[in-house]
Amino acid sequence: VKVLFRKAVVSTQSTGHNDQNKLIAAICASPIALNQHKINRGRRITCYPALAIRLDGNYKYSSDPVVVDGNMITSRGPGTAFAYGMTLLEQLKGKEVRDRVAKDMLYSS
Repeated sequence: VKVLFRKAVVSTQSTGHNDQNKLIAAICASPIALNQHKINRGRRITCYPALAIRLDGNYKYSSDPVVVDGNMITSRGPGTAFAYGMTLLEQLKGKEVRDRVAKDMLYSS
């Protein structure tokens, strides 16, 4: 993640996606890069709990496993990855597809 902080391409890509209201997704430590690049400050967000302090008060931190706020989806870490994936799928393909895939994978939320 520290490398992501310094990469101009991350800033350019994230800002460009955000300006076009495209989906921005980050899990575990990567929401810290959103803060570094000033993406959607003031919104609800989550990240790996030990790193929440590195959001510098620029977001409304939540301890929810997955947070959706506008075009931004964040999640806490490895233990929330499946719920994060299902949320991404729902945002990209709709609830019907998400429910079908969840059922086929024996996933219950």
